[in-house]
Amino acid sequence: MEMTILKPRKYFTTKQWQRFKSNDYFDMQEMLCEKYDVVLTDYKTRGQKIISLLSHINLKNLDKGIVQFNKLFASFGDSTEQLTRELNHTKKDKQNLDSIWGKSDNSVSIWGNSESSQARYEDNLEKIWGKRN
Repeated sequence: MEMTILKPRKYFTTKQWQRFKSNDYFDMQEMLCEKYDVVLTDYKTRGQKIISLLSHINLKNLDKGIVQFNKLFASFGDSTEQLTRELNHTKKDKQNLDSIWGKSDNSVSIWGNSESSQARYEDNLEKIWGKRN
């Protein structure tokens, strides 16, 4: 007749149990399992964790999340709209500057045509130094 000796039970939370794992010299968890019947009080399987997570989600919390997401998205839209307006404004400023300096196609430059001024400059150099060969 075989006689089984029951080990005394020890109860730990998973956080307490993980502290026994950090010992580098010997495996404290294994030693406790050999000496005691270890029971983890708050251990949940993967399925139990998923069910617990899903039970916390209700319509009220979901509505709050959707409202907050909509506010965030509207804020993002407003900031992109403002950025677009600023970029369009700087494009108009650049177009105005180009028209002042004579760089656009349909503008009249304040300082005159740069090509004719270059030709006059070359004519003046010819008068001073003579024609190049």
